[in-house]
Amino acid sequence: MKKIMELLQNMKAKNEKKDNKGFSLVELIIVIAIMAILVGIVGTQVIPYINKSKIEKDRQILSSYSTAAVSAYSMVAGEITTELGTIDVYTQTSPSADQTKIIEQIKKLTYDDTWANVHKKFKSKEAPATTVTDVEIIYGTDHTVTVTLKGLSDDDSAKFQVKSDM
Repeated sequence: MKKIMELLQNMKAKNEKKDNKGFSLVELIIVIAIMAILVGIVGTQVIPYINKSKIEKDRQILSSYSTAAVSAYSMVAGEITTELGTIDVYTQTSPSADQTKIIEQIKKLTYDDTWANVHKKFKSKEAPATTVTDVEIIYGTDHTVTVTLKGLSDDDSAKFQVKSDM
């Protein structure tokens, strides 16, 4: 009789252990709801920073073109015989010999041989790759270089413009 009682107690203890494993459905639903609320709050706070970082990346690309334009000019300044004016780096239809020298140097300095490579780099909503048609470089008579994304509206173009001194 004693052995039977011990055996029943052991079985009861095993059953109690089995019943206490895992979480109830209500507990899981509460945890999922809390996580969804946290993701919603954090997501709305992070998205503006992601867009700002994309805009800054676009500006950084333009800044590298500005630096490349100034460097290209200084590399071939002794060989230039005419005024450079405005240069479209990737879609210039009939560049002069001096403009061709500058364009080649800019492409070397920015490591971009084709417009398709540059076209993919612009990621932000303000400068979407579908509207940017070229990188325009204006060599001013006052020894300034202005780099602009070509193909944007006037407002957006002003946002994506870098001016440097030569």
